[in-house]
Amino acid sequence: MLKSLEIQGFKSFPDYTQINFHKGITAIVGPNGAGKSNITDAIRWVLGEQSAKTLRGQRMEDVIFDGTAQRRPVSFSEVTLTLDNSKRILPLDYETVSITRRYYRSGDSEYLINKTPCRLKDINRLLMDTAVGLDGYSIIGQGRVDEILSNRSEDRRAIFEEASGIVQFRSRREEALRKLERSEQNLLRVDDLLAELADQSVLLEKQAEDARSHIGLASQFRKLDTALIIRQIESLELQKAKREDEASLMESDLEDARNTQREERTVHEASMLMIDQLDRKIEEEQTRFNTLSVKETEHIGLEALYNEKYASSKQGAESMLEEKNRLIMQVMSAEQDLAGRASRREELLRRRSSFEKELAEKNNLLQSLKEVVDTYGNDLVDLTGLREAGMSKLAGIRASLREKHGESQSLEARYERLKTEKTTLSGEVDSDAGKLEILGGKRAACERRIADLEEKAAEARRKTLEGHHKADAIEQAMEDLRREIGQLAYEADTLERLELDYEGYSQPVRQIMQEEEKAGRGVLYGPLGSLLTVPDPLRQAIEVALGASAHHLVCDTQETAENWIGWLRRSQKGRATFLPVRSLSVSNVDQQSLKTAMQSPGWIGLASEMVSCDEAVMPAVRYSLGRTLLVETLEDAARLSRETGRRYSIVTRAGDVVHRGGSMTGGYRMARSTGVLGRPGRIQAARDEAEASKERLLGEEDKLEAAKEELRGRAASEEAILEDLASARRDYVRLKTEEEAGLAALQRVRDDRGKLEQEEALVAVRLAELSDLMTRGQEEITEAEKEQLELEAKMGRLRSDHEEELTKYHACRDGLTKLDLSVAAITDSLDEFDAVSARTDQEIEAARLRRSSVEREWESQNQRMEQARIDIQENVKALEEVNSRIKESRALLEELMARREEEFSRQRAITGSMNSASDLVASLQSVLERRKAEIQRTEQQIDDQLNRLWETHGLTRSEAQGEAADIPSVAKATAQRAELKRNIDELGPINHNAIRDYESLKARIDFTAGQRQDIERAQAELESVVHQLDQSMREQFSETIHAVNQNFNQVFSELFSGGQAEIVLEGEADVLHADIGIRAQPPGKKLQKLSLLSGGERCLTAIALLFAILKLKPAPFCVFDEVESALDDANVKRFTDYVRRYAWSMQFILVTHRKGTMEAADRLYGVTMQERGISRVLSMVLSSALPYGD
Repeated sequence: MLKSLEIQGFKSFPDYTQINFHKGITAIVGPNGAGKSNITDAIRWVLGEQSAKTLRGQRMEDVIFDGTAQRRPVSFSEVTLTLDNSKRILPLDYETVSITRRYYRSGDSEYLINKTPCRLKDINRLLMDTAVGLDGYSIIGQGRVDEILSNRSEDRRAIFEEASGIVQFRSRREEALRKLERSEQNLLRVDDLLAELADQSVLLEKQAEDARSHIGLASQFRKLDTALIIRQIESLELQKAKREDEASLMESDLEDARNTQREERTVHEASMLMIDQLDRKIEEEQTRFNTLSVKETEHIGLEALYNEKYASSKQGAESMLEEKNRLIMQVMSAEQDLAGRASRREELLRRRSSFEKELAEKNNLLQSLKEVVDTYGNDLVDLTGLREAGMSKLAGIRASLREKHGESQSLEARYERLKTEKTTLSGEVDSDAGKLEILGGKRAACERRIADLEEKAAEARRKTLEGHHKADAIEQAMEDLRREIGQLAYEADTLERLELDYEGYSQPVRQIMQEEEKAGRGVLYGPLGSLLTVPDPLRQAIEVALGASAHHLVCDTQETAENWIGWLRRSQKGRATFLPVRSLSVSNVDQQSLKTAMQSPGWIGLASEMVSCDEAVMPAVRYSLGRTLLVETLEDAARLSRETGRRYSIVTRAGDVVHRGGSMTGGYRMARSTGVLGRPGRIQAARDEAEASKERLLGEEDKLEAAKEELRGRAASEEAILEDLASARRDYVRLKTEEEAGLAALQRVRDDRGKLEQEEALVAVRLAELSDLMTRGQEEITEAEKEQLELEAKMGRLRSDHEEELTKYHACRDGLTKLDLSVAAITDSLDEFDAVSARTDQEIEAARLRRSSVEREWESQNQRMEQARIDIQENVKALEEVNSRIKESRALLEELMARREEEFSRQRAITGSMNSASDLVASLQSVLERRKAEIQRTEQQIDDQLNRLWETHGLTRSEAQGEAADIPSVAKATAQRAELKRNIDELGPINHNAIRDYESLKARIDFTAGQRQDIERAQAELESVVHQLDQSMREQFSETIHAVNQNFNQVFSELFSGGQAEIVLEGEADVLHADIGIRAQPPGKKLQKLSLLSGGERCLTAIALLFAILKLKPAPFCVFDEVESALDDANVKRFTDYVRRYAWSMQFILVTHRKGTMEAADRLYGVTMQERGISRVLSMVLSSALPYGD
């Protein structure tokens, strides 16, 4: 049963509104547009309706209150539906079940069951086969009636399926078909993968055979090529020794020639030094001579300049003296004019002061008059408003009194009629009550039996649903395990390929490991990161602690490391770091520091002790991690670093580091898809986890079989209970039919008498109220007329006083205006006087400033004239001194030039001897360099052969001599090597990983084939489930159609007072897909399809079909939204009579505007729209109308 509906923000209900429902018939009424159908929409919406069009909107956001002119829009819509579950119709162990739906403007949506978040799918499952869901027949509106009456049988099929209880079976069938479709897609993907792997297998098998052939030929080629390289190296070494002897003799002759060359160069350098000294002296004296000549020219120019300055200064002083005298006369004239204007200004100031005093007095008087006038005006306005209000009140009282008088006369006549009708109905009630007492006892006993069976059916239904949920959960777990196994296998294969190809390591490391795998010597263990096994919680910390050390190559001895470093240098492959375990010097943490660390908070351990590896590799681990400490947090690391004197690197679990010395590294560390650290261990872990998941999958298969067996038992038990319940309901219908006629008549009489009593009481109360109201109204009229006369007299006196004061105010304001004009004229004259005086003051001050400037300039000109005379005298003395020094410098230059010419002649003779010695040295040196170049070429050829030996075969010279084949003839060995090379080239490109890849591919093909068998088994099980569900659905649907057809014919005859109707399956033989046709024969007509009936007949036929279904499988509640709107009054009466027959066992909620339907209701709720756009719900009681739900 529906207990309550709570609405907030839904359509026209912005405020929180709660509607409580009870047993029997509840009618929801109201004018068109008031929002009564919004209540039906709210019920549909909270049950999961997803179509905005069905809810009479364009988009889902339309269900949220969108505001009005006075109210703002709300941000969300919420509806809660509370159901009584005391009979456990719903498979939940609660007395009441509340379903809530909330929708926000952002598009977010929430569903809740008993205030617990859930999915829409959970709500659909909860309501499945209860007739309450969206596809059920508990909520019927005009649109739902149209679906039943339409020519499309699929529109009405959902109602029959809900009534037959196969909706749950259909849902399980669709879920099984979806799983079957997914398994089919998985099977296609597996087949595609197997085909692709088969293609790869053919190619890899051929590549593996070629790789094995290549290994044999390459071994022979290696031995022969090594011997020929050693023979070539020995020949080159003999040539090198011979050329070194020849070079030694040439070096002795070259040294003698160089001694002679050095002696000649010494004499030549001494001569050059003497010439340089003479050149410097000549240059210095020449510079001195040039400087003196420039000074002579400057003094001649200065003499003319000083004479010109003297003449100019004298002329300027005379001009300044004349300007000074003119400015003195100008200042005297301006001061006389300024004194005359001052006396006229004083007279104007005295007149303006007099006018301003008079103006102030007038202003005060005007302000006083204005306040009096305003006071009279405000009082007059107030009295006018009081008079108009009184007149309106008087008119309203008179109109109300007339209305109440007319109403009183009408009610008195109605009161007399009610008394007569009530006496008649009381006699009818007493007569019918005794007839129904016996039938009531039998009906109550049958009702108790039905209630008991319904509880048992609900419990059986709940257990069946639990079984389905359990089986679904196991199937989902199995699907997850299969997906997990595939992912783990893929992860292991991917990691294994990465490890075999050394992905993630630097290019030099990858090339060295590939070369080592070809040679197979076993002295190079591999990169340190790949040799460690690390616990997952510490993987990030160990990876940070190792850093680049994870890429360091671990080998046995220092000689091995040197050989590989030489190979890298010769092949120019890059650089790598090696850890030779036999020669590493390991430095551990001292005991005192270790003891301190172990007592420190957050201590995890030494990094070297947190990993595991082969014992041979352990020195490399201690070397890289022996002085690294692990702690929990960065705070722990910083504290421990201080306590140990910052001598160790400390790494946190999150990968932050406090380095030796105190520097820190940390922050956010980007995740990486694959790391090199401990990758072999991760491969084994993934494979172990996949095996464990396979074991769990076998266990889940056993659980599924047990769950299915248990589900079959529960379904059989539920079916037996439902059969008993159907039998009990048929018994009850038989008893109820005998009681219905008398019960309906008695109820109608009682209802009519009760309505008459209530109306009689209401009329009496209203007559008394009207009498009191009319008496009080007459008194109010007399009082109001008296108040109006007093107001008119007071207003006449006030108007006379107001006009007198207003005349005084206007006279004062005119005099004030004249005074303002006089003061303004005097002020303008004063402003003009002040402006002229200011300009005169400015001219006097400017003249005085100009005179001071002229006096200063006159004094400056006199000073410059005196300075020019002194400069002329000093310049004459300086010019005579410069001429004397120029003569001395010219004589010294001529002497130095003569000495330099003599030294040049001596140097030319020395240069000839020196050139002869240089030619001899150059000749000997050229021959010696050619010999050395030949020796270097020979050495390069030897190095090339050694490099070739290493690059091609990975051997040193000593190793090659032990491995080389014995070759009696170099020519034959060379020919044999060429033959082997051709055979190797004919094999083409070789995939050296093909043998290993082929074995891995075969294992993957076997695993994928096993997956395919698992999918085929799952498909077979799903097909079996679908077949069983189809069989159960056909049986149950056929039984329901038969039962509903019988009820339909009976109800049709009762509603139409005769005639017949039937439900027929048309088209396909399969009842689950056949069209459902409806034929009806109203009284006096022939049997025909619905489309040929009139509108009223079609509507009544649809109602008959709904009651036929309800008779077979009653719904907890039914909501009818104006389904009877197309019926005439007589048929509405038949409809309501039939509703009342079922109202004892079902709850009906009727949204209507038909009077006959309202009369049949036990309770009325009215929907009004007092505020435009805002709906409110009223509980309609006979004595009053109280707001409900606010």
